[in-house]
Amino acid sequence: MIAEGFVHVRLGRVGDVVRLEVTSREIQGPDLAKAFICELTRAVEQEAIGPILLDLERVRYLSSMGYSALFKIVKCARERGRAIRFCRMHPDVRAGAVAVNLPMVVAIDDDPASAIDALAQA
Repeated sequence: MIAEGFVHVRLGRVGDVVRLEVTSREIQGPDLAKAFICELTRAVEQEAIGPILLDLERVRYLSSMGYSALFKIVKCARERGRAIRFCRMHPDVRAGAVAVNLPMVVAIDDDPASAIDALAQA
């Protein structure tokens, strides 16, 4: 798994599931949001096999552009025929996700193990 040049995302695998762990605590402002979505897109494009779990445990703040990046990564994954789920959203980040209707387009799990199980069955 190639992970060079990533600042905001760490790649890993759990079985067949590609785990993308967001390492930044805040995604705000246009430049940071652009870099964030570029990294997420690169990760999805280079890991061609397996469903995706986006782990947001470390994130404490997302701007509107940060939420837009999350919508874009869901679209990118689905265009490639890959299942995707999110997990471990901080309550403040989850409140924002609910406000922008993110749970309408992607499942958000509290526990990564249950998300991985759901992805493995997809």
